[in-house]
Amino acid sequence: MTLTGHQKRWVTVFAVVPALIVYLVFMPTGGLAVLLAVVAALALWEYFKNFCRAESPLDFGYILAVALSCLIFWAAYDGSFMVMFLVLWLALFVFAGRAMIRFNQGKTGFEKLTLEALSILYIPCLLSSLLLLRRGEDGVAWLFFPLFLAFLSDTGAFYAGTYLGKHKLIPRLSPAKTVEGSLGSIVFDVAVVVVFKLFFLTHVSWTFMLVLAVCAALATQMGDLFESMIKRSFQVKDVGGILPGHGGLLDRIDGLLFTGPVVWCFQAFVTY
Repeated sequence: MTLTGHQKRWVTVFAVVPALIVYLVFMPTGGLAVLLAVVAALALWEYFKNFCRAESPLDFGYILAVALSCLIFWAAYDGSFMVMFLVLWLALFVFAGRAMIRFNQGKTGFEKLTLEALSILYIPCLLSSLLLLRRGEDGVAWLFFPLFLAFLSDTGAFYAGTYLGKHKLIPRLSPAKTVEGSLGSIVFDVAVVVVFKLFFLTHVSWTFMLVLAVCAALATQMGDLFESMIKRSFQVKDVGGILPGHGGLLDRIDGLLFTGPVVWCFQAFVTY
């Protein structure tokens, strides 16, 4: 029997999510750092292959990005913001030097620098927020919070947009996105917040949690639209096919990349 794209989507969810939940619950913070480093390496390859036109994983820019990514996750695991900033500076210096050499050789320089430097800020730097969440008080609950917010926000937007969507949201960026889908995203995030407030994060006020639900839903949609903008700029539909029914890994985590930092800001500066 041939599965439809929609059926493949749910088969992938039921195959991956239970194992992921078990891993995240029982693995220490170091195990999460390793998992995020692997996820970032795979997402970075999709990024470099589609947007930087890398022909092989042996591409120097990609290898450098993975190395810098590992340093960022190590710094987040250690809780050292100073090291994280140093890595970001190093990334700019190295990629800038590489771009100038390319420009001197008559090749594209600034565009290459922009794309390669953005990869570090966009993927591992934003993803490291999950490690920072895990290191804090009630770390496991806070870690799962952005995961559920991002993925269920995406689900709410998909189904509300599919069955109720009539008014286009930002058609030039993503023709399929609708205002109704955006509202569905917020509704699903509010549901997630209610569950976490009642069972896991009982000490956080309802006001902060509901504000976080709206902010997280908007962040998830912004992350989705941001990746759509990059893909449309390069006329790319899906960056990969590693997850049947979902496209590439970067297609799956695009919303999470923006949601994680928003949740961390609430955890670090608002709720305690």
